[in-house]
Amino acid sequence: MLRATFPAGVELKVDCKADAPAVLADATQLKQLLLNLCTNALHAVQDQARPGLVEIGLSTHSAGGAPHNGPERRSMGDRTPLREGRYACLWIRDNGPGMDEATRARIFEPFFTTKTVGKGTGLGLSVVHGIVKAHEASIEVQSAPGEGSAFRVYFPATEESVAEVTAPTPDTVPVHGKGKHVLYVDDEEAIVFLMTRLLERQGFRVSGYTDPREALAAARANPDQFDLVVTDYNMPYMSGLEVASALREIRADLPVVMASGYITEELRAEAPAAGIRELIYKPNTADDLCEAVARFANAKIGKESSS
Repeated sequence: MLRATFPAGVELKVDCKADAPAVLADATQLKQLLLNLCTNALHAVQDQARPGLVEIGLSTHSAGGAPHNGPERRSMGDRTPLREGRYACLWIRDNGPGMDEATRARIFEPFFTTKTVGKGTGLGLSVVHGIVKAHEASIEVQSAPGEGSAFRVYFPATEESVAEVTAPTPDTVPVHGKGKHVLYVDDEEAIVFLMTRLLERQGFRVSGYTDPREALAAARANPDQFDLVVTDYNMPYMSGLEVASALREIRADLPVVMASGYITEELRAEAPAAGIRELIYKPNTADDLCEAVARFANAKIGKESSS
């Protein structure tokens, strides 16, 4: 998904070592962490004069032995020193403008942002920090003006046996947006940013919101402007089910797709009554969303062409 959304002037490099240790972690939260850090890096490099570069890496780190082979380690917030042992180190590095010491000291504070108004909520790195703490991991940052930024997250290795996992080959679905208008609602700023770029490249127009109340206000102001709504399930202020129910009162024939990292049988039972046309597992948002959007958009196109 990241490769599909990065602009032509920004290169994405990935270096994941095959011998990196396994960890006990929530896959959905790790994807959230990765998307937030990579989106943050993309924002840093996309408007600079020189070509942008974002690098993602995964490697083994041993604490209590030889010094870490890399830049000086710097304490961030309430990070505690690493206990002796093996760690999986996930790192994201960019060649952007970097940060001064005052900015670096505040980046994990909620609502702190250096972006212009309307370009960011300042919650992305705060969410990252919360995920790191929940996994008893550690995060550090190296950055200086003109030197880019590097984030490293150290996850404790597990000795538990891990089954081999083969990543499935996604089915490619030709998507032709033809200017169809998608209302995208998710409280994760990184998801809205990346999915907006992805869908726009497929020819859709996208209005993205991190606040469901603002999304509903846009729908009320002009109900006929949207052809499809995609909403997250678990959000502040309103759940995806509540958003769908409100949209049904605004315009009953507007298709609504809901994404969630945890789709339970109870949620499957409640979704149709709220007007949800389809549920998508959030970890597979990119491929599944494109497939769902294509299906609903093509159905609408077909209806229009036959009328």
